[in-house]
Amino acid sequence: MSSRRGGKCFVRWCYYVVVRTTLDISDEAYYIAKAIARDQNRSLGRVVGDLILQSSKGAKSASIEMSDYGFPIFRCDRPVTTEDVKALDDEE
Repeated sequence: MSSRRGGKCFVRWCYYVVVRTTLDISDEAYYIAKAIARDQNRSLGRVVGDLILQSSKGAKSASIEMSDYGFPIFRCDRPVTTEDVKALDDEE
């Protein structure tokens, strides 16, 4: 949203935006996460997010951090190459 005042343009930025994401997970994973959410009285999204973060802490070679701007930073032992991306594309 922007507005003009006295010939100057002011832009209003919104940094706190809720983003919805669709995940394609197995039925078994969905029902387990849904049961955890129900038992702990938490949202399904919060449970899935926490489970992902817990599993990433177990990985020694990779880490995920949040930047000062709210974006995830992924670190791994080696750089991702074009061949890695092509191999993943071929799997789909």
